[in-house]
Amino acid sequence: MKYIYLITLLLPMQMFAQNGFKVEQRTITKSWILEPAKFNDDFEVTINHLEAPFPSGSGEKAFLEKQKAKSAEMFPRNVAARGGNGSRSTGDSLSIVDSFAVNFFLNGNKMIGGTPNDNAMAISNDGKLIASWNSQLWGYDLEQDTFLFKSNNPHPSFGAFLAGYMDGDVGMQSSSFDPKLYYDPVRDRFVFLFLTVNRATNPYTNSSTIMAFSSSNNPSDPWYAYAIDGHPFDDGTWADYPQIALNSHSLYFTINQLSGNDWVADFEYTVIWQMDLDAAFSGAAELPARVIANDAHDNLDRRYMRPVKRAGGPWGDDIYLISNRPRSIQSDSFWLWHLEGRIDDGFVPTSTLLISDVDYGLPPYAKQANNHSFWTNDARPLGAVQIGSEIQFVGNSINHENGLAGIYHGIIENVNEPTLQGHIISDDVLEFGFANIEAMGKFGKTKEVIINFNHTSPMHPAGNAAVYFNDDREYGPIQLLVEGSTYVDMISQSFDINERWGDYIGLQRKFNEQSRAWAAGYFSHGNNNAGTWITELATPLDNYVGIEEDEKTTRTLVFPNPASQEVSVVFDVSNSKQISAAIYSMDGKLVKDFGTITVGVGKNELKCNVISLPTGVYFLKISDENGVFSTEKIVRN
Repeated sequence: MKYIYLITLLLPMQMFAQNGFKVEQRTITKSWILEPAKFNDDFEVTINHLEAPFPSGSGEKAFLEKQKAKSAEMFPRNVAARGGNGSRSTGDSLSIVDSFAVNFFLNGNKMIGGTPNDNAMAISNDGKLIASWNSQLWGYDLEQDTFLFKSNNPHPSFGAFLAGYMDGDVGMQSSSFDPKLYYDPVRDRFVFLFLTVNRATNPYTNSSTIMAFSSSNNPSDPWYAYAIDGHPFDDGTWADYPQIALNSHSLYFTINQLSGNDWVADFEYTVIWQMDLDAAFSGAAELPARVIANDAHDNLDRRYMRPVKRAGGPWGDDIYLISNRPRSIQSDSFWLWHLEGRIDDGFVPTSTLLISDVDYGLPPYAKQANNHSFWTNDARPLGAVQIGSEIQFVGNSINHENGLAGIYHGIIENVNEPTLQGHIISDDVLEFGFANIEAMGKFGKTKEVIINFNHTSPMHPAGNAAVYFNDDREYGPIQLLVEGSTYVDMISQSFDINERWGDYIGLQRKFNEQSRAWAAGYFSHGNNNAGTWITELATPLDNYVGIEEDEKTTRTLVFPNPASQEVSVVFDVSNSKQISAAIYSMDGKLVKDFGTITVGVGKNELKCNVISLPTGVYFLKISDENGVFSTEKIVRN
């Protein structure tokens, strides 16, 4: 591992309060370069605390247990009542293209996950897939059919990303958990996030968020790593439960600050971090950032602010976030938050209260065989995606009609004049939890999604399931992607009869095969253990490849891309003719029309001046009398 910067402080630049939020400009300088090729042998040196205290604290657990008991009295289980997956249904279904368990490289045995697994996943356009759980990273090159990382350590622990970097705040003395992965198709790079904290103290200390940015599209190449202080205001709080999203210029992650180890009594506030993406991917010695914190911790609509990812990759100058009342037995209230601008613009989030036409509520324990069950946490939003001006999101919920655990699916049709329509995805036998969602439509035209989630019942060992939601607002059948072989029993019943089931599922569209998505979910195996199951899915529209490929007859060459001044597009035509060219924004709006141009037989070069374009992603469309024959993505940096 090579060190390049050893400054140990986050340097505050500016602080002010606005609309109940505290904002500070920061420069993150605690950083280093990590090199997977030089990782030492790492035979799972981390300890898996199978009987660790409930991560949200004993008070939080007791509170939720009382709430779940009260909910069970109000909404008892009734398997005779039909489950629902919305008011309309279709026969359209997903196809399983490939599926496999994450295996140990030495003997091919299925890997054993953590408690909870906390599944995360990302895949590049050229088939490099990385998956993560508590607390390891696993990488595979699908095209070369080989492990990504070095042969003696193909699935390194989080500790390998910290080994040798111990400055008293971050290091192997800390527990590492809560992974997040993201692939940026615009920059063709990966992002890897996880948390560290010393759980031996009360309150926890040495809290950090580790953010690593790949230097290339190959995860086995060096990464630029940063340690973000989990005690951002030096007020005795520590950081837990991260969520991540990107736009054209910034990475956002939300995290919750606790003053102790109990989420009910010790929750203080939610923090939004915003960091400069281009600086991070270049390994800048000084990473510009800002931190936004609400200073009204009893304001329930500011807990668990879930940032919304963008369909098709990062775009736009703003970001949306969603929150709700996650511990409520029955509620119809959500808040849509909007944050504009770059790091130095000084904006803070604004919110709109949305009332759902379908109630959600605290989910019950999900039943397994042999009188075992799964812990289902609460009803916070777990996954969200913005498709043009529409946002779709998912989270755990009870189905109030039959008392079983299901998935709330919300649709905000227009963020400018938002209204909320909800559905409960449920069944009369199976119970569901810990969903994620991904946009699968033709970009800017259709809004179909895949919703992926865990499933269980006393008759169905724990596995992974999905449902297709098409552009006509119809749900396909619930499809079991994998069914486990046994009930899960990784935590002694003397400690807790409820196994950890979440807390996340990894789900990502393969951006250059836009009818395909990859999922990393939960399943049971072996001696009552749990692991990670990878599935490649295809939608019913699996007859085109890439953005607007049905309008595209030839592949053109675009350079430089990204561009800051001028971009050239080289393409072939079989005869002299008139063409027209125009640039469109990510949401399909016309930005620049170049009019009609005469081109000759063979290669032609079209040069476009992009200096006046704001930073972001655009599409250049070239058409003739037969319609559009080339659509190319252009990145303005």
